[in-house]
Amino acid sequence: MNGKVQKMDDSTLSEANAIRVIGAGLGRTGTMSLKAALEMLGYRTYHFVRPEHAALWAAYADGKTSSDDVLGLIADSGYSATCDQPTADLYAEQLRKFPGAKVVLTVRDSPEQWAASWKTLARFIDVQERSFSLSYPTFIQWIPFMRHWKTMRSLMGTHLGLPPGELIRGWKAKPEGWLETQYEAHNAQVCATVPSEQLLVFNVKEGGAPLCPFLEKCFPEEPFPCINEASDIEFATNAMIMISYAWIPLVCVAVGSVHLCVKYLRQ
Repeated sequence: MNGKVQKMDDSTLSEANAIRVIGAGLGRTGTMSLKAALEMLGYRTYHFVRPEHAALWAAYADGKTSSDDVLGLIADSGYSATCDQPTADLYAEQLRKFPGAKVVLTVRDSPEQWAASWKTLARFIDVQERSFSLSYPTFIQWIPFMRHWKTMRSLMGTHLGLPPGELIRGWKAKPEGWLETQYEAHNAQVCATVPSEQLLVFNVKEGGAPLCPFLEKCFPEEPFPCINEASDIEFATNAMIMISYAWIPLVCVAVGSVHLCVKYLRQ
């Protein structure tokens, strides 16, 4: 759609502390593009889990708190839209808590395309979640919010009846086509659960044409944001592996340097 739109902050929304748009698409379905588009339209969008929120999400994954608590934290933090996982796994809980919200189900061109992209993400997560060992001396899981993220990720796919963690970690042991089946099952569940008048099935390649009328907004004159994270994920994966191996020699060099300085100063 044409026409300039003035950005709104959350104080201009009709309901304070409410999620107005629910991104129900699984990760790797263009959720970063959706986030950027929603923010151009004035929504403050929650994409993935903020590090400062990770402990509460982990508590929810462990059954120690409720979905209302984590969703309330998001809304009370000033976010008016959500997308990506794990919030996408909680699309039904969000709609129950915020019944007036609109739901955007982002999709890929095919289940096969999504599965290939998911595997790239899963490799990055595997590198993050490995424990320290002599063969892989990573320090990543010593960082508290990284440990909480690992616990939180077990939620992904449980709304489909899958065991905790199976979608993100257990897919390697599954037969060919298993991931594609889960993708289709998720999309079918969303379409069967969300009232049709509140749901938009959306491929980000379509741009603002279907999204803006659905949200009753005009899109800015800037081009619709299409963000491809695949190369960034590959780079981050390789960088994390390199850091995991490099930090111990660097620490040894630093300790050795300090020791030499102390020895010199004592002379």
